[in-house]
Amino acid sequence: MVYHSQFNDESAGFRLVGNVPILPLKTTHKGPAPKGDANSVDIIDEALDLFKANILFRNFEVQGNGDRVLIYLTLYITKCLLKIAPMNKADAEKALFLIAQEQFSIPGESAFPLGGLVTVPNTRDAADTLRQYFTQLRLELGVRLCQRVYAVDPSKANKWWICFSKRKFLNKAL
Repeated sequence: MVYHSQFNDESAGFRLVGNVPILPLKTTHKGPAPKGDANSVDIIDEALDLFKANILFRNFEVQGNGDRVLIYLTLYITKCLLKIAPMNKADAEKALFLIAQEQFSIPGESAFPLGGLVTVPNTRDAADTLRQYFTQLRLELGVRLCQRVYAVDPSKANKWWICFSKRKFLNKAL
């Protein structure tokens, strides 16, 4: 059984861009996401906690808008793990920062892998907001992923994280 996001509750009142919620984040990176409570779990913590279980599934039934962000972050974690596998922590942090800043596709562009799951933003401003939000997510996820993958030894990545890097979630990749 696949694990779903706790942010699927529609009544929580999260701002939506298309059908992607702008969820609160515990981050110092600038972006459209509101500040999250430092003592609570945010979507990035949730994605990292559920990654090892969810990566094993080929199907994922979306039960709410929070699941869309969870799917995107799971695919991004896979991409990051592939990149940082042979690196030490300092090099991995630099590489993940660069990956987060590089040009990437958003809903509505042909290269976006989740075309059927995420609706296209209806205005240019909405598309820019979504790009900024995804960049903010990618930056913060890179920082937290390095903290977890290199928690034991900063000179090499934890094999219990890297072993999941070659798995394909939903048979897709970013």
